[in-house]
Amino acid sequence: MIAPDSRRIHSIDVIRGLALFGILVMNIQTYTLFAFLRPEQVYALHLDVPEIYAPVQFFIHLFFKGQFYTIYSFLFGIGFYLMMHKNRNKGVGNPAWNSNKIFRRRLWVLLGFGIVHAFFFWFGDILHKYALMGFTLLYFNKKPISTIIKWIPGLITFVILFQITSTIFSPATTESVAAGQQEMDKIIMEVVNTWQNGSLPEVMSLQKLGVAMLYFVGAEKGMPGFVHYEIMFLLGLIAGRIHFFQHLKTFKTAFTRVAWQILPFALILKGISCIPVLSQHLLPGDLQKFESLIYSLSEFMAIPLLTIVYLIFLTIRFSGTPSNFSVWIANTGRMGLTNYLAQTLFCMLVFYGYAGGLAGKLTLLESFIPVFLIYSFQVFYSNMWLKYYSTGPMEGLWRRMAYPKNKKLEEFNKHIANMQQSKMIK
Repeated sequence: MIAPDSRRIHSIDVIRGLALFGILVMNIQTYTLFAFLRPEQVYALHLDVPEIYAPVQFFIHLFFKGQFYTIYSFLFGIGFYLMMHKNRNKGVGNPAWNSNKIFRRRLWVLLGFGIVHAFFFWFGDILHKYALMGFTLLYFNKKPISTIIKWIPGLITFVILFQITSTIFSPATTESVAAGQQEMDKIIMEVVNTWQNGSLPEVMSLQKLGVAMLYFVGAEKGMPGFVHYEIMFLLGLIAGRIHFFQHLKTFKTAFTRVAWQILPFALILKGISCIPVLSQHLLPGDLQKFESLIYSLSEFMAIPLLTIVYLIFLTIRFSGTPSNFSVWIANTGRMGLTNYLAQTLFCMLVFYGYAGGLAGKLTLLESFIPVFLIYSFQVFYSNMWLKYYSTGPMEGLWRRMAYPKNKKLEEFNKHIANMQQSKMIK
């Protein structure tokens, strides 16, 4: 087995940097209120017009929705493997340096960041979910690749059976759907009003409700988002085990062929799940009660497939000699945690009523303007920051809170440094 290179892998940082852009595209839909509203509500509130809104929303749902958080999940999985390998090598002979304990501490710290972020600033936070599910990697890291691979179809089957069973044995009637929608609309309009006119404390108080709503909606469908994250965690772990990025030339031809074979199938499935955006129906009359199941399962299957396609194409594209563009995006990805949290800060200042007040003032197409402005600024300050520091501010804090600090460790590091110095003198 060839040991992986412990240095940073350029293409991973580039992909992480690009994923930040995709995440921002989706998150800004919430701040601009479009994520809360059905198309007919958007038109009734005069936030956009059908001729532009429908095709733009279809494009966003097809190419952005779901794929970029799952890209991050894959990178989290492979990052776990690379980190564990590096920490094991670093801790050889030192009982104070336990790679499993360090990773657990990193997860607990990340969970703390995520809870604060989710319950006070951004209910769509992903950090606490990654932290909670990250503990599974410690279990799977001990398993052979063949066992890990078997878990993936098992997880997929669970969600599919859950949704089919729920639809068959607990079918939604027209009356129950209308009543549920009416109740949800009341909550949503309260959120919309608070987003546009509320004070900072009022906006922050609603984040808890948003977290609860996301978990409730997810539980009704068998937690497909969590299953997506876990699947991509496992694929990332496998990629680390086979040293995919370090030996890309070995896999390039085969994986490129697989990506092109998957792409049309994945786009068709994702396209089916986007039909509601166009205010159209897939099935006639009495069969329309099964549409939500078809849309949900199509999206559930399409997101990981498209994620795999994106990862393969992006890895191949940025695996060669780094260009100026890829270096700038890679540096943005190196500060992934800092930039992810900073996006919330920027959106709060731009959109909420107590600050910039742009919530409900932009069309869906116009919402790309703050996306490009915020992301461009993040690219700029990430590269400026890394000219003077080796890591981002939140990354540095995360590391300081997670890694052991004691006299034994300091003595061990000094001992290693002295040994290396004596070898150089000889």
